[in-house]
Amino acid sequence: MTVHPLRLVVLTRNLEPGRFGTAVTRWFAREVERSDEFKLDLIDLSAVPLTDLPPRIADADAVIIVTAEYNHAYPGDVKTAIDAVRRPWYAKPVGFVVYGGRSGGLRAAEQLRLVFGELHAVTIRDSLGFREEDFTDAGEPADPTTNAAAAAMLRQLAWWARPLRDARADTPYPE
Repeated sequence: MTVHPLRLVVLTRNLEPGRFGTAVTRWFAREVERSDEFKLDLIDLSAVPLTDLPPRIADADAVIIVTAEYNHAYPGDVKTAIDAVRRPWYAKPVGFVVYGGRSGGLRAAEQLRLVFGELHAVTIRDSLGFREEDFTDAGEPADPTTNAAAAAMLRQLAWWARPLRDARADTPYPE
């Protein structure tokens, strides 16, 4: 039996050079590419029209949102992007890689869980959160256990993604 790689969308706000979020996203994308479980589709919201999001999310087996925390929440352009998709989120596993502030972005992840619950998505319990001092100037995590934490999160995401992909294929998610 051949097991096809899962299609994983990594959705981020922008990939401008020199930004902390770019370093986090690029590092996480490398972690995804090291995994045999996933085929990466990196979406930069600053470069992709909102009208392109629904089909790409629909084609994905799982999604990771990479976003900053601002004012104890996530940015408005991320909310706009989420709302532009709607139905393709249903029965889709979603994880979070967040950054910023004292909490390392975890308050943004908690608010995103509420939104994705309303969209009938399945959020992965474990998330990754970072402060700027958690990364080196070379764009790598300073803590040597971070890569293992990313791998564990990706294994959990794959665990949810396979049966949900099969369920969506066998029986459309009820309205």
